[in-house]
Amino acid sequence: MIEPIIFIFSGILIGLAAGLFGLGGGLIIVPVVTYSLIFFSNIPLEQSIIIGVSTSLASMVLTGAMATYAHTQNKNVNYTVICKFIIGVIIGALLVGYVIKMLPGHIIKNFFIIYTFFIAYKTYNHKINLTKSSLPSNFISNIIGFFFSIISGLVGIGGATLFVPYLIKNNMPAKLAIGTSSALGFVIGLAASISIFIGSLYSVSTNNSMFGFIYLPAILFLTLPSLIFVKLSANWLLKISDENVKKLFSYLLLIIGLLMLLN
Repeated sequence: MIEPIIFIFSGILIGLAAGLFGLGGGLIIVPVVTYSLIFFSNIPLEQSIIIGVSTSLASMVLTGAMATYAHTQNKNVNYTVICKFIIGVIIGALLVGYVIKMLPGHIIKNFFIIYTFFIAYKTYNHKINLTKSSLPSNFISNIIGFFFSIISGLVGIGGATLFVPYLIKNNMPAKLAIGTSSALGFVIGLAASISIFIGSLYSVSTNNSMFGFIYLPAILFLTLPSLIFVKLSANWLLKISDENVKKLFSYLLLIIGLLMLLN
């Protein structure tokens, strides 16, 4: 009974994060699912982490779809920009399912912590020039999308922590950057989930609560409550100035970096 309660409250936080900042919730889902499996199901840490990441990516398909719809309704998604990144994002996400067991997680984690602190500082101090966008060519954008997608998939996040500050740095308004990143996060979650599920077909599981590497109770009790708060918080975003959104996002990055550093 304790595990579903933990998932429900975590789902509420995920919904708020998805609506306000475009985050897929992986930074909450991965540790919650991982440690729940360790303490409640006695699953070894090495397996629990993979299941946590896979469950997070599957959850992003639902929360990302809801967040994308809400932000589209509020005219905060730039689909032209999405097209510049989409090919690289899809290729990177599909590759995740094949490399997730090969790369040392501590290297990715340390890189991500350094990146988070650096971008938090740059985002907080960046002055947006709305008169000109400085996004690179489609080729360079797809390379960036490819690497952002791989990092996001391996860590189990939607990509907003990478895409939002990058788009803001390239003179996109904060709210539009958040909505656009939500749509890119949905693509990452969908493609990576498909790839990881195909990879899981070669693994044998006797746990009836598992669908491949996806932990079904987490999807039920964690993801569904988040969908309610995604729509609410996406509307709250409209009432906050771009400058304050940018500062709040930088504060969130600092908190994320500290949590990952202390984990």
